[in-house]
Amino acid sequence: MDQYDFFKTKYGSELLIDLIRLENLEKYISEGKPHVLSYYDITLITEGVGEFLLDEYRYNIEPAKIYFSSPMQVRKWEIGKTPKGLVLIFEEEFLGTFFNDSEFVQRLSYFNATGHEPVLSLDSSDFDYLKTILKNIEEEIVGQQEKDNHILRALLYQVLVWLNRRFIQLNSVSEPAVCKYIFEFRKLVNQHFQNQHSVSFYAGKLNITAGHLNSVIKQHSGVSPKDFIQNRVFLEAKRLLLYSDLSVAEIAWKLNFQDDSYFVRAFKNKIGYTPHSYKNVINP
Repeated sequence: MDQYDFFKTKYGSELLIDLIRLENLEKYISEGKPHVLSYYDITLITEGVGEFLLDEYRYNIEPAKIYFSSPMQVRKWEIGKTPKGLVLIFEEEFLGTFFNDSEFVQRLSYFNATGHEPVLSLDSSDFDYLKTILKNIEEEIVGQQEKDNHILRALLYQVLVWLNRRFIQLNSVSEPAVCKYIFEFRKLVNQHFQNQHSVSFYAGKLNITAGHLNSVIKQHSGVSPKDFIQNRVFLEAKRLLLYSDLSVAEIAWKLNFQDDSYFVRAFKNKIGYTPHSYKNVINP
């Protein structure tokens, strides 16, 4: 599967933010191939129809709709004519090196949308407001002469916080709770889920007991550490089933299941389908 990394020196010296016209990505979008990005992406549609796939979910392409994707999520465009829009992309480091809050981006509701679609539909006034800020970012990127990124960071921060407020309001969700363990736990799971499925492993990494980890994660996220780990493992399993040529046995081995029959049983218990049935339901 293709992976696209951030073009950090597109404008000469390193810059970890960009604003791209969606129609300028026609070469990549028209291929209709599944791919992943190594950076965050916020796409605002201004014109167009079709479907946008994010992992196993399909979303209709419509004007004034925003799609949020995090690094390494599987994406795919299914369109006739390339839609028009504005694409804001950035590396987490762009804000992290400036603000003394390394978990700011991870706390944004649309990048942490458990139980909610990472999609937002805007009314006309919000649509116009967001377009204006995005075009300000575009002008600042193209026109900056002194390589001073402070205005860009401020504009990005403004966009991210404003979108977070709108996402919370329109989806009636609460802001993610702040907990010194939860973001580090999630980071560890994303690093080690292929080989480590036990709560005790992650508790050991955090220097706390498994019981304490279970208590704090469930309190702040509503999901037990065991379920969180399993969700991440089976999300990867679904991605591999849908977007790779690996066999069920190869996927079981890649995700450190003792054998493929155990993987099939575990997958059915968690997802409700066998791996083959799931693949046929999603991609009939």
